[in-house]
Amino acid sequence: MRVAAPGALLVLIMAQPNLATGMMPYYRHAWALAPLLITVIFAAYLLALTPTLSLLGTPSSRTAWWWRIAAGSACGVGADCAMALAHSAWVACAARILAGLSVGLVTGSLAGLILERRGEGGRTAMASATVIGSALGTFAAAAVAQYLPAPGVTVYAGHAVLLAGAAVIVVSDRAVRPASGESRSGARSVTAEPVVTGYLAGISAWVSAGLVVALLPSYGAELLGTGNLVLPALPVVVYLVTAWLAQRAVLPNRLPAEPITAQVIIVAGVLIAAAVAWLPSLPLLLCGGIVAGAGQGLAYRAGLRIVSASAPPEHHARLSSRFAAVAYLCAAVGTIALGVVASLASLRDAVPAGALVLIMIAAATAAVRRRAASRAANVPLVTPTTA
Repeated sequence: MRVAAPGALLVLIMAQPNLATGMMPYYRHAWALAPLLITVIFAAYLLALTPTLSLLGTPSSRTAWWWRIAAGSACGVGADCAMALAHSAWVACAARILAGLSVGLVTGSLAGLILERRGEGGRTAMASATVIGSALGTFAAAAVAQYLPAPGVTVYAGHAVLLAGAAVIVVSDRAVRPASGESRSGARSVTAEPVVTGYLAGISAWVSAGLVVALLPSYGAELLGTGNLVLPALPVVVYLVTAWLAQRAVLPNRLPAEPITAQVIIVAGVLIAAAVAWLPSLPLLLCGGIVAGAGQGLAYRAGLRIVSASAPPEHHARLSSRFAAVAYLCAAVGTIALGVVASLASLRDAVPAGALVLIMIAAATAAVRRRAASRAANVPLVTPTTA
């Protein structure tokens, strides 16, 4: 239980901001939301999350974990209550800000706790909990809103109860019992990669996630002409589930130039989704979600491993928070920009625009790696001389 509890809490924390994703077509019609306002609601979460991660989410020691976990969980419950009572986009924005505070406060502390209790496997467990929570939140909200009464209330009430219970279990067990028999250093698992490469991989992963989570449900509902909330949510769910499966199925550093390869896979998936504008088809949209999700999972993991590779275990929580803050801020800016494109033009144009942004990030990553390789090749090899 003590090993699984932090991961379970992280799943619930990450599920909360994604509950609105599965219900976005419902909110779009109920509140008459323009595409730009949809992305503003989504970005409100990221804009609250980024400074929270940077200023409050980087614990200096183990003793600073616990109040962050407790306060972040309380903000998550508050976000549930606000969304359950929301009747306009502006109340939803306030709830999303609380969700950003929640995720920002607990991410670094739970990262440190998971790594302490799971050892080297904690990195994969942390990334897995992130995508599993996002997928479950999206699908559960869509299913509950579609098939149960009181859409927008029941799912948030249930989530608040589960979140509060998991937080109590985690905070009540503060004993230091690290994982034994496992290496807790990530330095041996990542060959020399520029740290900037790691950040660019994370940015690519989360810019694609912003595109998929914020716009794809409305994009799918419009192009497929469906009022069912579950069907437009499916591409988001398969995107997130595939991101998790890719991390489990493909061992680290098995792909050539893994950060670049992962970003190319993301771009391919987004381009497939863009083709739905000309060939409306749910299977094609699902295919795009699967391909982009595989790339997202690999890019997120590669970025996190590169950034934290040479750091000692006591610095992992701080580096995880910094990595997430940079990626989320870029995702927020990118999502709002794509919302502007969708409002000024159409949702059909926003997805190809997202692909273009991702291509530019991949090109920047390739340039950084090429420059680093060139510098390494030009370093003179000093050989010892004998008298």
